[in-house]
Amino acid sequence: MIGRPLDKQYPEKTGRSQGDVILDVQNLTGEKFRNVSFQVHTGEVLGFFGLVGAGRSEIMRAVFGVDKYQSGTVTLDGKRLKSGDPAAAIDAGLGFCTEDRKKEGLALKLTILLNMTLVKLPFLSRIGWIQKHSQRSAADEYMQSISIKAPTVTQLVGNLSGGNQQKVVVAKWLMMHPKVLIVDEPTRGIDVGSKAEIYDIINRLSKEGIGIIVVSSEIEEILGICDSVVTVYEGNQTAQLDITPELTREEVLACALGKTKGGATA
Repeated sequence: MIGRPLDKQYPEKTGRSQGDVILDVQNLTGEKFRNVSFQVHTGEVLGFFGLVGAGRSEIMRAVFGVDKYQSGTVTLDGKRLKSGDPAAAIDAGLGFCTEDRKKEGLALKLTILLNMTLVKLPFLSRIGWIQKHSQRSAADEYMQSISIKAPTVTQLVGNLSGGNQQKVVVAKWLMMHPKVLIVDEPTRGIDVGSKAEIYDIINRLSKEGIGIIVVSSEIEEILGICDSVVTVYEGNQTAQLDITPELTREEVLACALGKTKGGATA
């Protein structure tokens, strides 16, 4: 079903290489998190792991500008982003696939075509008129490139499987050619075959030089797809660990339960 054994559901990381720092977050503090600092390099897949309610999604919403933060800085490709300004974040090259695709990521009563091109519409318009040929051409291209299974881009998104809905969310942001893409719980509620396809897309994007942040509550997913992981406990960043064959799930879980890298309790 997924083209490889289940024990090899994660793609090989060979061929991925990290470049310069593209996203730099320093001492970010908001209502539900404190003093969070991390960097993302081009071509890197950085994981964010913690228990439900740890503050992972709140950190990402602040980085993207959906929520305002109280202090700290977010710098993307040398440009400092303003707190609470998602439009500026998008213009700078940041994309955000939210945790709840049905409520926040998609308009279920609209077509694949319209959902894919919602963010891109200003660039597909001329003097106020949508260039429908360009819009359809772009949607057809991405539907094929990430293998969205539907007869046509005119099908309603609400009629798609969970995996294909998630691909539409990803395609929407890929159309903006992001420098960094945040994917929050990218495989929640989708079947094993679709999970493998999402992992392949993440792997391919990293090879193309895009920085990826994967937020997940599944420790195996983090270890399988990411290069390093930031752990969060009750709004505190407890560790950043390189993912190597020697790193165990127990070590990561301990940090997510409040142990800092040095062994103290956060």
